[in-house]
Amino acid sequence: MSFNIKVLASAILLAIATTQASAANVTLDGDNFTISYDTNVIGLFGSPYLVGSNLVFAPGGNPGFSAQSESGIKFTNSTFAFVITADPGYKLSSFNLFEGGDYMLIGDASRVSVGGQLRVKPVGESAMTAAITPSMPLTTRTSFEQFATTEWNASASISPTMTLSSAVVSIENLLGARARLSEDGYAFIEKKNVELGFVLTPVPEPESYAMLLAGLGLMGLVASRRASQA
Repeated sequence: MSFNIKVLASAILLAIATTQASAANVTLDGDNFTISYDTNVIGLFGSPYLVGSNLVFAPGGNPGFSAQSESGIKFTNSTFAFVITADPGYKLSSFNLFEGGDYMLIGDASRVSVGGQLRVKPVGESAMTAAITPSMPLTTRTSFEQFATTEWNASASISPTMTLSSAVVSIENLLGARARLSEDGYAFIEKKNVELGFVLTPVPEPESYAMLLAGLGLMGLVASRRASQA
């Protein structure tokens, strides 16, 4: 009996350790910044990776990050959030989002839509937001006999005016599809790639300001002496 209790206790501890490991925070080290996120909240985006100064997602699987309808209005949404921190001596100057995928419309009443929000929230400050908007009308239609998908893309951008060293960033994505059953309509839209680029710029150190002011003061003194000697 004692042996069974030990086995059960070991199994419980192993399960707890496995659960804790699966709920780990991940840190990505980029060019002059770091990103941290929780693996439990990646949603439909999938796990991101860094390419230079870009955080890249490649949603996949079945049904993937998509919305489709044969009748009525259908929506799919997902939000990914993370913390970004600039390395000492740098500030976050710009956040540039680009995403894309494809869609298909069968029937005159069929529609698809893309929306969402890019949000940057500094600690203790108001959030900065930008709407995610498609760069073209999503109106190209096809037929059941010779159907084909059409590419789409969308973007959003935020450029903080303050000196920003750290923030919570979230990407909210919405996909919508609408069709009429009475006309054998069908609407489909899928997100296939998401890229969020960061621009970081150096922050002058206090010593640099002091040296600059001292240099300007010295130049002013020299100019004043020359003027008095003239």
